[in-house]
This record gives sequence, structure tokens and C-alpha cells, in this order.
Amino acid sequence: MKKFSIFLLGALGMLAATSCAEKIDPALPQANPQEPILTTGDVVSEKAGVLASGTLTLEDYTAAGATVPVMKLVETKDLPAGATVGYKVQLSATEDFKRVVTLNTTATEVDGQTIYVADAAEWNEAHLYLFGKSPKVKDAYYRVPVYVNFDGSDYRLQSTDYYACTGMIQETCQDQGFTISDAYYFLSDATSWSLGDMEALADAKFEHSDADVYDDPVFVFKFKLTEADFTNADGTTKDGIYWKIASQEGMDLADWATGIYGPEENGDENLDGVLVDVNAQAGKLIEPGQYKLTINMEEMTYSFEILNRPEYLYTPGGFNGWSQLNSAYMQYDSKNDVSKGYYGFFGVDGAGFKICTEPSWDDAVTYGAETDVPALSGTFVLGGAGKNIMVPEAGMFWASVQYDEAAGSLVSYELTPITRVGVIGSFAGSGWGSDVEMTTTDGGITYTATITLAVGDQWKIRFNDAWDYSLGGEPGNPSHAVLDGDNYSAAEAGTFLITLTTQPGIPVVTAVMQ
Repeated sequence: MKKFSIFLLGALGMLAATSCAEKIDPALPQANPQEPILTTGDVVSEKAGVLASGTLTLEDYTAAGATVPVMKLVETKDLPAGATVGYKVQLSATEDFKRVVTLNTTATEVDGQTIYVADAAEWNEAHLYLFGKSPKVKDAYYRVPVYVNFDGSDYRLQSTDYYACTGMIQETCQDQGFTISDAYYFLSDATSWSLGDMEALADAKFEHSDADVYDDPVFVFKFKLTEADFTNADGTTKDGIYWKIASQEGMDLADWATGIYGPEENGDENLDGVLVDVNAQAGKLIEPGQYKLTINMEEMTYSFEILNRPEYLYTPGGFNGWSQLNSAYMQYDSKNDVSKGYYGFFGVDGAGFKICTEPSWDDAVTYGAETDVPALSGTFVLGGAGKNIMVPEAGMFWASVQYDEAAGSLVSYELTPITRVGVIGSFAGSGWGSDVEMTTTDGGITYTATITLAVGDQWKIRFNDAWDYSLGGEPGNPSHAVLDGDNYSAAEAGTFLITLTTQPGIPVVTAVMQ
């Protein structure tokens, strides 16, 4: 009998008898190999059905007992008497197979060929586990290990790293009545666990753009955890701050079994992960800090970002009545890491301005200039010793601020006078070559332009007829304009009023059909 490349995986053989939607670790320990008995060439396989086509619409497989074809056994050589070939399908949402669902298959004869099929209902369960209930197409990664069953044991062909095929398949799940709520709330030890109490959780509501939640499924919640949040009433230290997320429906019903989201494992300390709404557990945060939590309720994912730097810089001055909240906010340039600074676009009058790290004078760290001599650049002075930042001539400016990550402080600033704001894009009359000028009637708080767009036309806002500074949409929140952001795109044809609002807050861009 020929001998080569099959390893005994008795543990996997036992797993084959369990639910085929059972989650397993892709890095299972390998059992001691027995003397190999087959070469890989003795089992010849081909992709079939949905793996061959690369697409799977599970709504097409809703009948009771429906199966999904995946593999074809082309040829076997030198199989021991009584031995049979089998396949499993391992599915993951990511190419690294960090989270894996394994499906068993069964053999059936179709037109004289041996075809292996997976249970459609169990595949749908696997899809929901990996991707949630969104009806949109998802890219699922797959790999197919091969087994030979002999004398009641499963032997894996070649090694634990060998697969008959690997690839990606585009999947959509069966209709789950998928919905995205209009609002979500952060339940935690630091906010409130009073499910259904709108007053107690008023400050724990996630932010969202003005877009429809199905067009923009991203929600953001910002909060701060202090040492006090980690301290019990008796002075002992908590092991962490536990959290879950409630939808508006969950709040309205005040039912812990409906509309509640969390990680799969209780006490999960990961800052990034997948949200589940069946048997949702509580995640755990283990260190103080300024947090930004982003959830994508189409992808059913969450991501915590710890902001050791200020999220925004405020620019109170004569132009905005010396009000932090009414001022233009400067954003951190996270997209262009080389700059390691903040940027903003706002007006400066003869009274000048200062920069603050908090939205009030009471607790803000304030930065000013070394002197009150008008200049377009300078070094910051911290606190009351800093002078108002003055400019040679009042007007609109693009401001860049350098930030020292190690010291946690602002270092210097540079101001560029802006004399023209324009819309440029693929639309007729521009062709990405010339701007349509935006005008202001309120001194620079808002700018507008009217342009005609065809379906699919793309556009951005830029300054001074150059690409040094341009604004596009923030991923997941397109109305928020960010430096070098995504192109805006027209979903329908027509004449639109494009508006750029510079303050209060970060720049906001809207397009309203006329």
C-alpha cells in the first residue's frame, strides 16, 4: 500500500459528529500522526456549485432540507477497502480566519458524479454568526480540508495546512427582517444600566449623521473614564468598566432579551470586535482615558479608540464672540500621519483668536502666541501668558497646528490666507480642471455654489484653486468634511445647492436639489 501524507486527526473526527455550524479554533493542536497511507494525488477534487461560481444567495435555499453543492470528487486511487472521502468547509469573515465556522458536507450522486453538499440552514446560521443580519452582499473566505474515513477514524489528507481549495465567495443571507435602529445607547458602569430610562441615559446616546441609517449605519459615542470610575465606594479598585449597547427598540421595550448588543464572551476586553444580539454579553474596559466608540450596525462591529490627545481644538476669537462652542473646531489629521497635527478653516478678525483644548473657559488648556505682533506662523505659549494670535489682515484662513505626541502639547501654528473656495469634480464645466467658485454672504460662516450633476458625478471642495487643501467626506459620516476625504458622489441627477458650513463645529457639507 502506498504511503504518504495523511495525518490522523482523531479530535477532528469527533468534531464531525457535532453541529456543523459549531465554532472552532482554526489552530487546533495536531494529534500524533500515524504512518501515512495515501498521496495527495490519490484524491483528486474540484470546486463545484457555489464555490465554483463564487456566489451564494441563501434565500434561494429556504426549502426544508435544502443543500448547497460545494465540491466534486473527481478520482481516487489506492483507497483502502471501506475507506471514504469527505470534506469540510471552513468559513471566515477575514482572510486570517481569526473567527471560523466549520460546516460538514455529505456525498450525493448527481449524473454519475459524486458531489458534496452542505446544509443550507446551517450555512445561513454560519453567515449570521460571521456577518450579522444585514441583507447586503458579504465577502466570505473559505478553505476546504480533505479527510479519509477509515476504520471509524478521520484522517486528514496531507497535513493540517493542506486544503483542496481556498478562496472567497460573495454571500447574502436568508431574509432576517433586518433593521437598523434610529438610535443606540451606551449602557455601562460609568453611564447607567437603567434600561428604558431615557432621562438616565440621555447623555449616553450615540451620535449619528443626518443621513438615513441604512445609507450611513455608523454611530459614534464619545466618553471619558477617570480613575474615579474604576474605584468602588469602599475604595477598592474595580476590575473594569462593563458595557453593552441598547437600541431604541430595546430602550422602548425595556427588555434585556430584545435590541441589546454586546460581544459574544462576557468580560471581553478587546477594543475591536463583533456585536451579537442573541445572548449578548458585556464587554469590559480596563483603563481610564478619553474614548471614542464607533459601531457599524450593518457590519455589526464595534471599535474603541483611546484618545490620548484632544479630539478637537477650539478656536475662540473675535470672529465667533470668543466662544469655544460657537467656534470652528480643528480636527486631528489622522489620515496623513506624517503631519501629526490639527487643521481647520475659519475666519479671524482684528481681535485675533486663541486655541483651547476644552469647550469652555473654566477647564480649558489655552494656547496663545508669544507676542501680539501679527504673523502667519509662530510658537505657542501655554496658559495666560499667551497673547492673542493676530494676523496681518483679517480674513479666512486655513490653520495647521503641530502637536507633540510625546509631550502631549501643542507646539506651533501656521496660517494660510484663503481667498477662494471652490467646488471641483467630474461634472460638466469642471472636469476636475477648474473650480466653480463658492460665495459667502455672512463673512465666511457659510459658502454656497450651485452646480448641475449627473448620476455618478463626483466632486470635492478645495481652496485657492489648488490641491494643497481640499475637503471630502468622512468615511461613515459623509456630511462631515475632512482633509483629503472621500469624493462626494451624486446618487441622482439635477441641480444642487452645495453648502459648506465652517462653524460651529467641524466643517459640514450638504447638497440639496433645487
